Amino acid sequence: MVTHVAADGTRLLSIDDPVRIRRAVPADLDGLSGQWGPDREESQRRVLRRYFEEQALGIQQGHVADFNGHCVGQLWTRLRNIDPNIAERQSVVYLHTLVVIPQFRRLGVAEALTRATSDQARESGVEHLTIGVDRPNDYARRLYEKWGFQRYYETFDYRGDLVFLRRRPF
Repeated sequence: MVTHVAADGTRLLSIDDPVRIRRAVPADLDGLSGQWGPDREESQRRVLRRYFEEQALGIQQGHVADFNGHCVGQLWTRLRNIDPNIAERQSVVYLHTLVVIPQFRRLGVAEALTRATSDQARESGVEHLTIGVDRPNDYARRLYEKWGFQRYYETFDYRGDLVFLRRRPF
């Protein structure tokens, strides 16, 4: 760690510890659920418990961005039981629940999580990565398009007003 003094007298720290991408484990539950903030933490804890149950069954897999023992991001991937409208009779994995805490945004963490998922998909012979984005979330949609995802399906149903994008594994 290196300390710098800015012109206004504040101290800035440079930290060279890496962010490590690894598989999510049940012990991550508190760190992952807290990424939504105190208002949504408890509801997300219930959702994440189901995700971990499905991970044990091989239906989903979670990846965590770990910085110095703290969960700073997550990405979940549905491997099976994917809506046929989303899959379009192709071999796909469905990426969802991509979250990076504010302090680690715009540092490449989301892309690293997506690439880790892509590597796994490619090794499994999957044809496409698919992700759904809330229609109003222009920032996320532009980010995925920057990574080569292309729009192919839109829906307004019980999941929300969504735009689906896909690409071949990186």
